[in-house]
Amino acid sequence: MTRGVLAAIGALALVGCAPRNEPKPPPVVVTPPPATCGGAPMRVRFFDVGQALSVLVELPDGRAILVDAGESPKRPGCGAPCAAWNDHLLDGVTSSLGGRPIDLLWITHPHSDHLGGVPELLEKVAVKAYADNGRDLDKKPVQRARNAVVAHGAKLHEIVPGAKSPLPDGTGLTLRPILPETFPPSCAQGDANDCSIGLRIDYCKSSVLFTGDAEAAEEALLDPGGPVTLLQVGHHGSETSSSPSFLAKAAPKYAVISSGKPHEGTNATYCHPRKKTVEKLDQVLGGQQGKALRVFDGAVSCKGAGEDHWSDVPTSDRLFATARDGDVTLVTTGDGTFVRK
Repeated sequence: MTRGVLAAIGALALVGCAPRNEPKPPPVVVTPPPATCGGAPMRVRFFDVGQALSVLVELPDGRAILVDAGESPKRPGCGAPCAAWNDHLLDGVTSSLGGRPIDLLWITHPHSDHLGGVPELLEKVAVKAYADNGRDLDKKPVQRARNAVVAHGAKLHEIVPGAKSPLPDGTGLTLRPILPETFPPSCAQGDANDCSIGLRIDYCKSSVLFTGDAEAAEEALLDPGGPVTLLQVGHHGSETSSSPSFLAKAAPKYAVISSGKPHEGTNATYCHPRKKTVEKLDQVLGGQQGKALRVFDGAVSCKGAGEDHWSDVPTSDRLFATARDGDVTLVTTGDGTFVRK
Protein backbone atom coordinates (compact mmCIF):
# COMPACT_ATOMS: atom_id res chain seq x y z
CA MET A 1 0.00 0.00 0.00
CA THR A 2 1.46 3.31 -1.01
CA ARG A 3 2.17 6.13 1.36
CA GLY A 4 -0.48 8.34 -0.31
CA VAL A 5 -3.22 5.79 0.26
CA LEU A 6 -2.19 5.34 3.88
CA ALA A 7 -2.32 9.12 4.44
CA ALA A 8 -5.83 9.30 2.99
CA ILE A 9 -7.01 6.41 5.19
CA GLY A 10 -5.53 8.16 8.23
CA ALA A 11 -7.33 11.40 7.41
CA LEU A 12 -10.66 9.61 7.06
CA ALA A 13 -10.11 7.91 10.40
CA LEU A 14 -9.50 11.22 12.08
CA VAL A 15 -12.68 12.62 10.61
CA GLY A 16 -14.65 9.63 11.76
CA CYS A 17 -13.35 10.06 15.29
CA ALA A 18 -14.45 13.69 15.57
CA PRO A 19 -17.32 14.28 18.06
CA ARG A 20 -20.69 14.29 16.31
CA ASN A 21 -22.62 16.51 18.81
CA GLU A 22 -20.49 19.63 18.91
CA PRO A 23 -22.29 22.59 20.54
CA LYS A 24 -23.64 25.01 17.99
CA PRO A 25 -22.79 28.69 18.30
CA PRO A 26 -25.60 30.79 19.78
CA PRO A 27 -27.89 32.41 17.21
CA VAL A 28 -27.23 36.02 16.40
CA VAL A 29 -30.07 38.15 17.77
CA VAL A 30 -30.61 41.39 15.92
CA THR A 31 -32.35 43.97 18.10
CA PRO A 32 -34.42 46.35 15.98
CA PRO A 33 -33.92 50.03 16.63
CA PRO A 34 -36.57 51.68 18.83
CA ALA A 35 -39.63 52.94 16.97
CA THR A 36 -39.54 56.62 16.20
CA CYS A 37 -41.89 58.55 18.48
CA GLY A 38 -44.46 60.56 16.63
CA GLY A 39 -45.20 60.97 12.94
CA ALA A 40 -48.93 60.21 12.96
CA PRO A 41 -51.14 63.28 13.46
CA MET A 42 -52.96 64.23 16.64
CA ARG A 43 -55.81 66.66 15.93
CA VAL A 44 -57.22 69.08 18.49
CA ARG A 45 -60.42 70.78 17.29
CA PHE A 46 -61.90 73.64 19.29
CA PHE A 47 -65.49 74.01 18.14
CA ASP A 48 -66.99 77.46 17.81
CA VAL A 49 -69.73 76.91 20.37
CA GLY A 50 -70.14 80.51 21.49
CA GLN A 51 -69.90 81.22 25.20
CA ALA A 52 -69.07 77.58 26.00
CA LEU A 53 -66.39 74.95 25.51
CA SER A 54 -66.10 71.73 23.55
CA VAL A 55 -62.87 70.29 22.13
CA LEU A 56 -62.39 67.07 20.17
CA VAL A 57 -58.98 65.40 20.47
CA GLU A 58 -58.33 62.71 17.88
CA LEU A 59 -55.38 60.73 19.18
CA PRO A 60 -52.81 59.33 16.73
CA ASP A 61 -53.90 55.76 17.56
CA GLY A 62 -57.49 56.45 16.42
CA ARG A 63 -59.14 56.99 19.81
CA ALA A 64 -61.18 60.12 20.46
CA ILE A 65 -61.63 62.33 23.53
CA LEU A 66 -64.21 65.10 23.79
CA VAL A 67 -63.47 67.68 26.48
CA ASP A 68 -66.79 69.27 27.52
CA ALA A 69 -69.96 69.28 25.45
CA GLY A 70 -70.93 72.90 25.06
CA GLU A 71 -74.09 74.70 26.14
CA SER A 72 -77.60 73.27 26.38
CA PRO A 73 -79.75 74.26 23.39
CA LYS A 74 -82.57 74.76 25.92
CA ARG A 75 -80.81 77.12 28.32
CA PRO A 76 -83.40 79.57 29.64
CA GLY A 77 -82.99 83.09 28.32
CA CYS A 78 -80.54 82.14 25.59
CA GLY A 79 -82.83 81.06 22.75
CA ALA A 80 -81.59 80.90 19.17
CA PRO A 81 -77.84 81.41 19.85
CA CYS A 82 -77.64 78.40 22.19
CA ALA A 83 -79.61 76.23 19.78
CA ALA A 84 -77.31 77.25 16.91
CA TRP A 85 -74.18 76.55 18.98
CA ASN A 86 -75.44 73.06 19.83
CA ASP A 87 -76.37 72.29 16.21
CA HIS A 88 -72.90 73.32 15.09
CA LEU A 89 -71.27 71.10 17.70
CA LEU A 90 -73.31 68.04 16.76
CA ASP A 91 -72.60 68.54 13.06
CA GLY A 92 -68.89 69.02 13.74
CA VAL A 93 -68.47 66.01 16.01
CA THR A 94 -70.39 63.61 13.77
CA SER A 95 -68.56 64.73 10.63
CA SER A 96 -65.15 64.53 12.33
CA LEU A 97 -65.70 61.05 13.76
CA GLY A 98 -67.43 59.55 10.73
CA GLY A 99 -69.29 56.94 12.78
CA ARG A 100 -66.52 56.25 15.29
CA PRO A 101 -67.38 56.46 19.00
CA ILE A 102 -66.06 58.91 21.56
CA ASP A 103 -63.78 56.84 23.79
CA LEU A 104 -63.87 59.37 26.64
CA LEU A 105 -66.17 62.33 27.31
CA TRP A 106 -64.39 64.49 29.89
CA ILE A 107 -66.46 67.13 31.70
CA THR A 108 -64.27 69.69 33.43
CA HIS A 109 -66.95 71.01 35.82
CA PRO A 110 -70.74 71.09 36.28
CA HIS A 111 -71.71 74.34 34.60
CA SER A 112 -74.27 74.37 31.81
CA ASP A 113 -71.86 75.82 29.21
CA HIS A 114 -69.61 72.77 29.67
CA LEU A 115 -72.02 69.86 30.18
CA GLY A 116 -75.32 71.26 28.94
CA GLY A 117 -75.00 69.61 25.53
CA VAL A 118 -74.39 66.08 26.85
CA PRO A 119 -77.92 64.65 26.32
CA GLU A 120 -78.14 65.85 22.71
CA LEU A 121 -74.61 64.60 21.99
CA LEU A 122 -75.39 61.11 23.28
CA GLU A 123 -78.37 60.94 20.93
CA LYS A 124 -75.98 61.36 17.99
CA VAL A 125 -72.69 59.72 18.99
CA ALA A 126 -71.80 56.60 20.97
CA VAL A 127 -69.77 57.35 24.10
CA LYS A 128 -67.80 54.60 25.83
CA ALA A 129 -66.76 56.40 29.03
CA TYR A 130 -67.85 59.59 30.80
CA ALA A 131 -65.84 61.41 33.48
CA ASP A 132 -66.82 64.28 35.78
CA ASN A 133 -65.88 65.53 39.25
CA GLY A 134 -68.89 63.97 41.00
CA ARG A 135 -70.13 67.30 42.37
CA ASP A 136 -73.42 69.23 42.31
CA LEU A 137 -75.45 66.08 41.80
CA ASP A 138 -78.56 67.93 42.95
CA LYS A 139 -78.33 70.46 40.11
CA LYS A 140 -80.60 69.97 37.09
CA PRO A 141 -77.90 70.29 34.37
CA VAL A 142 -75.84 67.61 36.12
CA GLN A 143 -78.84 65.32 36.60
CA ARG A 144 -79.84 65.77 32.97
CA ALA A 145 -76.35 64.88 31.77
CA ARG A 146 -75.88 61.89 34.07
CA ASN A 147 -79.31 60.49 33.30
CA ALA A 148 -78.40 60.53 29.61
CA VAL A 149 -75.09 58.80 30.35
CA VAL A 150 -76.86 55.99 32.21
CA ALA A 151 -79.56 55.68 29.56
CA HIS A 152 -77.00 55.28 26.78
CA GLY A 153 -74.79 52.81 28.65
CA ALA A 154 -71.59 54.85 28.97
CA LYS A 155 -69.34 53.92 31.87
CA LEU A 156 -69.34 56.64 34.53
CA HIS A 157 -66.12 57.73 36.26
CA GLU A 158 -65.69 60.29 39.05
CA ILE A 159 -62.32 62.02 38.98
CA VAL A 160 -60.97 62.86 42.41
CA PRO A 161 -57.46 63.94 43.51
CA GLY A 162 -55.02 61.13 42.78
CA ALA A 163 -57.24 59.46 40.18
CA LYS A 164 -55.82 58.13 36.93
CA SER A 165 -57.26 58.71 33.49
CA PRO A 166 -60.09 56.27 32.62
CA LEU A 167 -58.50 56.01 29.17
CA PRO A 168 -55.16 54.16 29.26
CA ASP A 169 -51.95 55.54 27.80
CA GLY A 170 -50.84 54.52 24.33
CA THR A 171 -47.65 54.41 22.29
CA GLY A 172 -46.02 57.77 22.84
CA LEU A 173 -49.17 58.95 24.63
CA THR A 174 -49.69 59.88 28.28
CA LEU A 175 -53.02 61.05 29.72
CA ARG A 176 -53.01 62.69 33.13
CA PRO A 177 -55.79 64.33 35.17
CA ILE A 178 -54.71 67.76 36.38
CA LEU A 179 -56.31 68.79 39.66
CA PRO A 180 -55.03 69.85 43.09
CA GLU A 181 -54.57 67.48 46.00
CA THR A 182 -57.28 69.50 47.75
CA PHE A 183 -59.62 71.93 46.03
CA PRO A 184 -59.51 75.54 47.27
CA PRO A 185 -62.13 76.75 49.80
CA SER A 186 -63.92 78.60 46.99
CA CYS A 187 -64.88 75.22 45.50
CA ALA A 188 -66.66 74.13 48.69
CA GLN A 189 -68.25 77.56 48.96
CA GLY A 190 -70.11 77.08 45.70
CA ASP A 191 -67.72 78.27 42.99
CA ALA A 192 -67.87 75.34 40.59
CA ASN A 193 -65.15 76.91 38.44
CA ASP A 194 -62.61 76.22 41.17
CA CYS A 195 -63.67 72.55 41.21
CA SER A 196 -62.53 72.07 37.61
CA ILE A 197 -60.76 68.82 36.71
CA GLY A 198 -58.11 69.45 34.09
CA LEU A 199 -56.64 67.00 31.61
CA ARG A 200 -53.16 66.91 30.11
CA ILE A 201 -52.34 64.85 27.03
CA ASP A 202 -48.69 64.33 26.06
CA TYR A 203 -47.82 62.98 22.62
CA CYS A 204 -44.05 62.60 22.29
CA LYS A 205 -42.71 66.18 22.39
CA SER A 206 -46.16 67.80 22.08
CA SER A 207 -48.74 68.38 24.81
CA VAL A 208 -52.13 69.97 25.34
CA LEU A 209 -53.61 71.12 28.65
CA PHE A 210 -57.30 71.66 29.43
CA THR A 211 -58.20 73.50 32.64
CA GLY A 212 -61.91 74.18 32.16
CA ASP A 213 -62.83 77.32 34.10
CA ALA A 214 -60.24 76.99 36.88
CA GLU A 215 -59.66 80.43 38.38
CA ALA A 216 -56.66 81.90 40.17
CA ALA A 217 -57.41 80.18 43.49
CA GLU A 218 -57.30 76.72 41.89
CA GLU A 219 -54.52 77.62 39.45
CA ALA A 220 -52.28 78.39 42.44
CA LEU A 221 -52.67 74.77 43.59
CA LEU A 222 -52.24 73.12 40.20
CA ASP A 223 -49.15 71.34 38.97
CA PRO A 224 -49.51 71.43 35.16
CA GLY A 225 -46.75 68.86 34.80
CA GLY A 226 -44.22 71.26 33.35
CA PRO A 227 -44.36 73.47 30.28
CA VAL A 228 -47.14 72.68 27.83
CA THR A 229 -47.27 73.15 24.07
CA LEU A 230 -50.96 74.07 23.69
CA LEU A 231 -53.17 75.62 26.37
CA GLN A 232 -56.95 75.89 26.55
CA VAL A 233 -57.28 79.34 28.08
CA GLY A 234 -59.18 79.12 31.37
CA HIS A 235 -62.70 80.51 31.81
CA HIS A 236 -63.11 81.80 28.26
CA GLY A 237 -60.42 84.46 28.69
CA SER A 238 -61.80 85.92 31.91
CA GLU A 239 -59.66 88.14 34.13
CA THR A 240 -60.23 85.68 36.98
CA SER A 241 -58.13 83.00 35.28
CA SER A 242 -54.75 82.85 33.49
CA SER A 243 -52.89 84.29 36.47
CA PRO A 244 -49.25 85.28 35.78
CA SER A 245 -47.92 82.57 38.11
CA PHE A 246 -49.90 79.86 36.36
CA LEU A 247 -48.91 81.04 32.89
CA ALA A 248 -45.29 80.98 34.06
CA LYS A 249 -45.68 77.36 35.17
CA ALA A 250 -47.47 76.23 32.01
CA ALA A 251 -45.35 78.37 29.63
CA PRO A 252 -47.51 77.55 26.57
CA LYS A 253 -46.34 77.99 22.98
CA TYR A 254 -49.90 78.18 21.63
CA ALA A 255 -53.25 78.99 23.23
CA VAL A 256 -56.95 78.99 22.30
CA ILE A 257 -59.77 81.05 23.81
CA SER A 258 -63.28 79.63 23.44
CA SER A 259 -65.88 82.36 23.95
CA GLY A 260 -68.87 84.01 22.37
CA LYS A 261 -68.80 87.09 20.21
CA PRO A 262 -69.54 90.45 21.86
CA HIS A 263 -73.21 90.74 22.84
CA GLU A 264 -73.92 87.24 21.50
CA GLY A 265 -76.18 84.99 23.55
CA THR A 266 -74.93 84.46 27.09
CA ASN A 267 -71.74 86.44 26.40
CA ALA A 268 -73.88 89.57 26.63
CA THR A 269 -73.59 89.20 30.42
CA TYR A 270 -69.99 87.90 30.58
CA CYS A 271 -68.08 90.05 28.07
CA HIS A 272 -65.25 87.59 27.33
CA PRO A 273 -62.40 87.68 26.53
CA ARG A 274 -60.86 90.42 28.64
CA LYS A 275 -58.15 92.77 27.44
CA LYS A 276 -55.80 92.18 30.40
CA THR A 277 -55.91 88.42 29.88
CA VAL A 278 -55.14 88.69 26.18
CA GLU A 279 -52.22 91.00 26.92
CA LYS A 280 -50.79 88.51 29.44
CA LEU A 281 -51.10 85.69 26.93
CA ASP A 282 -49.36 87.71 24.24
CA GLN A 283 -46.37 88.27 26.52
CA VAL A 284 -46.04 84.55 27.23
CA LEU A 285 -46.67 83.27 23.69
CA GLY A 286 -44.44 85.65 21.77
CA GLY A 287 -44.53 84.94 18.05
CA GLN A 288 -45.43 87.35 15.27
CA GLN A 289 -48.19 89.93 15.38
CA GLY A 290 -51.43 88.43 14.14
CA LYS A 291 -55.00 89.55 13.54
CA ALA A 292 -56.79 91.87 15.94
CA LEU A 293 -59.14 90.36 18.50
CA ARG A 294 -62.16 92.16 19.94
CA VAL A 295 -61.81 92.32 23.73
CA PHE A 296 -63.60 93.91 26.67
CA ASP A 297 -61.53 96.36 28.70
CA GLY A 298 -63.07 95.40 32.06
CA ALA A 299 -63.06 98.95 33.41
CA VAL A 300 -66.79 98.73 34.06
CA SER A 301 -69.29 95.99 34.77
CA CYS A 302 -70.23 93.92 31.75
CA LYS A 303 -73.94 94.30 32.45
CA GLY A 304 -75.22 97.19 30.40
CA ALA A 305 -71.77 98.07 29.05
CA GLY A 306 -71.82 99.76 25.67
CA GLU A 307 -69.76 99.23 22.55
CA ASP A 308 -67.22 101.84 23.67
CA HIS A 309 -65.84 99.36 26.21
CA TRP A 310 -64.90 96.90 23.48
CA SER A 311 -61.78 97.39 21.40
CA ASP A 312 -59.72 95.58 18.77
CA VAL A 313 -56.20 94.67 19.87
CA PRO A 314 -53.51 92.91 17.79
CA THR A 315 -52.56 89.51 19.18
CA SER A 316 -49.81 86.95 18.75
CA ASP A 317 -50.23 84.67 15.76
CA ARG A 318 -49.99 81.82 18.28
CA LEU A 319 -53.18 82.91 20.02
CA PHE A 320 -56.44 81.67 18.54
CA ALA A 321 -60.01 82.60 19.48
CA THR A 322 -63.20 80.91 18.32
CA ALA A 323 -65.09 84.23 18.41
CA ARG A 324 -62.72 85.55 15.73
CA ASP A 325 -61.43 82.41 14.01
CA GLY A 326 -64.42 80.05 14.11
CA ASP A 327 -63.52 76.39 14.61
CA VAL A 328 -59.81 76.05 15.38
CA THR A 329 -58.17 72.75 14.39
CA LEU A 330 -54.53 72.39 15.42
CA VAL A 331 -52.46 69.38 14.37
CA THR A 332 -49.19 67.99 15.71
CA THR A 333 -47.05 65.02 14.76
CA GLY A 334 -45.47 64.93 18.21
CA ASP A 335 -42.61 67.22 17.29
CA GLY A 336 -43.43 69.98 19.79
CA THR A 337 -45.29 72.22 17.36
CA PHE A 338 -48.91 72.67 16.26
CA VAL A 339 -50.10 73.80 12.84
CA ARG A 340 -53.58 75.09 12.09
CA LYS A 341 -55.46 73.09 9.47
